[in-house]
Amino acid sequence: PPQGLASRPPICALKPPPVHAKRVAFKDELGTPQRPPGATITQKPGGASGCSAPPGFVPQPCTIPDYVVRYPAIRSTQQRWQYGAVFTDQHAEFRQLLAQVRAQQGQRGQRGQREDALTPRWQDAAFVAKQQRCLYLKAKLTHLKAQIQEYDRSARGSTVLF
Repeated sequence: PPQGLASRPPICALKPPPVHAKRVAFKDELGTPQRPPGATITQKPGGASGCSAPPGFVPQPCTIPDYVVRYPAIRSTQQRWQYGAVFTDQHAEFRQLLAQVRAQQGQRGQRGQREDALTPRWQDAAFVAKQQRCLYLKAKLTHLKAQIQEYDRSARGSTVLF
């Protein structure tokens, strides 16, 4: 490399601020007093790579889903059982909600394009709420399943056979 380039800090590419969608909160998503749902962690202006931000740039908070905070790595068999119970309960709700959303999408497709143009899907608040809940449950169930599988893998690997 040419002289002088090795001592320069790395170039940072700044991302535009994310577009925030309206948040729908449900009873089972209410946070704990220690950390509310959707808790945010702000990144340092220097970022992870040590780059400096341009003057006037305000870093955006990084939103962490509540289930990531509420369901950390499993440490015991009892905790694994509890995660499994939550998964089973929420999976039943997810399947039921997904069936409703798909049925509603099918009905909208059968009504015709003219009526669909008059009442777009994104304006139907109940439909949007169901879709958002469905996406939230899918992400939460994926997280729970990954935590359970990781615990099972580590438990199987630490078993000593005589």
